[in-house]
Amino acid sequence: MTTRWQRAGALLRPQHDDAPVVEEAPGLTLAQVVRRFWPDLRPYSRHLLLGLALLAAAPAVEVVEILLFQRLVDDVLVPASFEALPLLVAFYLGLNLLSAGVSGADDYLSTWITQHFLVRLRGRSFAHALALPLPRLAQRRLGDVLQRLSGDIAQVETFMVGQLSEVVGTALRLLFFVGALFYLQWELALASLVVVPAFWWVSSRFAHLVKDLSRERRRRGGALGSVTEESLGSAALVQTAGAERETEAAYDRQNRAIMAAELASSRVRAVFLPVVDLVELLGVLLVVALGVWALDSERLTLGGLLAFLTLLVQCYRPARDLGDLLPEMFAASAGVERVVELLDEPAPQDRPGATALPRGPGAVSLRGVTVGYPGTGRDVLRDLDLEVAAGERVALVGPSGVGKSTLAYLLTRHLEPGAGRVLLDGHDLAEHTRESVRASVSIVLQETLLLDASVHDNVALGSPGASRAAVRDAVRRAGAEEFVERLPGAYDARVGQRGRLLSGGQRQRLCVARALLRDAPVLVLDEPTTGLDDEAAARLLGPLSAERGRTVLVLTHDPRVLAHVDRVIDLASLQAVPA
Repeated sequence: MTTRWQRAGALLRPQHDDAPVVEEAPGLTLAQVVRRFWPDLRPYSRHLLLGLALLAAAPAVEVVEILLFQRLVDDVLVPASFEALPLLVAFYLGLNLLSAGVSGADDYLSTWITQHFLVRLRGRSFAHALALPLPRLAQRRLGDVLQRLSGDIAQVETFMVGQLSEVVGTALRLLFFVGALFYLQWELALASLVVVPAFWWVSSRFAHLVKDLSRERRRRGGALGSVTEESLGSAALVQTAGAERETEAAYDRQNRAIMAAELASSRVRAVFLPVVDLVELLGVLLVVALGVWALDSERLTLGGLLAFLTLLVQCYRPARDLGDLLPEMFAASAGVERVVELLDEPAPQDRPGATALPRGPGAVSLRGVTVGYPGTGRDVLRDLDLEVAAGERVALVGPSGVGKSTLAYLLTRHLEPGAGRVLLDGHDLAEHTRESVRASVSIVLQETLLLDASVHDNVALGSPGASRAAVRDAVRRAGAEEFVERLPGAYDARVGQRGRLLSGGQRQRLCVARALLRDAPVLVLDEPTTGLDDEAAARLLGPLSAERGRTVLVLTHDPRVLAHVDRVIDLASLQAVPA
């Protein structure tokens, strides 16, 4: 049978696939999953204890109802006597009301715990992903990260709240029902429990195969999300290049891989569930046969036998549920592992005792700096020495790959030097908090990044509480006032996702306005004129020439920038270049 399961698992892997498959998540045992996420549930310990009490109350009420059924048969139906009927009816009504109250309270409490747990975990995971180093975050597939922060996190909730509570509740039901079976007839109870180990044997045989299939299905889901996000995000490129068929084919391959995964899981369930049904049927038939013997030997009344059979069915149900839950928990843990892999990605931490960087005039120094990107095995900058005076406007030029963008990452501590020091006004940035460093260095990245929000909100991003007057002033200083005023709604006009409703030059000027609004002593512009014609470049660079009292570093290979700076340095040779 093991060979057949391996063959079923092999059906999951598509033979042809040109779409990216995300990195494998680390395998975790169920106990490791619980230990990993228990801190997120610990704040709700009192609610969990109350939930445990409600879980215990539900089967207790059911057992009492079934035992009342025995009295109904033996004291009312068999002797055809109505004497005990009113009292039994009253008990039934009372128990029914109690059961409804317990069920409603348990449902609400479970939802309350679930939602608070999800809010806490989502927030922590999102904050962690947002704090990852930009170079490392750029190496990840965005669609896969989105899948981990949505669908996979839901699997954590399913496991930690839904399935663990089901395990506890099912175990309590099993305990109450087994106890009632022994109370009614211990010999029949022993015989009926013979099939319980069979439930567990069948479940354990299937559980690991289900986990393997589910793990691959989650990975394929992340890969499909990556293909979708990348294709739709680059729709203009796909259409202008006439690459629709190739893109659709890549999507179709991943789509069919997920279909194969679902079908493989369905085949496993198609074998597993009938086997469980057969085991349960054998147990019931055994008890019926022994029950006839117990009636004949007057060891059990008719009402007792009927109550026993009812309890037995109720007992097999939680035993079967536990058997079903094991594969389901392994399936959910496949998604959990992907969340753990993301959370285990090291996020940069400030040194113990790090202090806020004092605000200064903005003198920049790099002394013996060597830095490379993790996993590349090579240094982008080696033993770099650089001095920029406060208030100076300097262009750092050089070919692509010389390290211009790396320098911007160093100044904002998105990247740490492997050797040497980066200083601002004589303060080593490594000794100060990242938050305070980034408050002193505004950066306009080469990729113009705008949110699908209004002009005002985009400019004010990173400057909470900025007044409309301050936003307007920053827009004016960036040379963007004229086109903003012409937009429908002006400062309230939405710019579209990634600013697609604006031209490249307009997006760039809004990014500059955002940096100016922050009023940091150092302003870094990374290839600010990329893709701009001469007129758009002049509109962008002209206002920057008027900026005084601020250190401006322009990282560029565009000669149009040189007329707007005080000094030009070739980053490849560290030699001054005539402006």
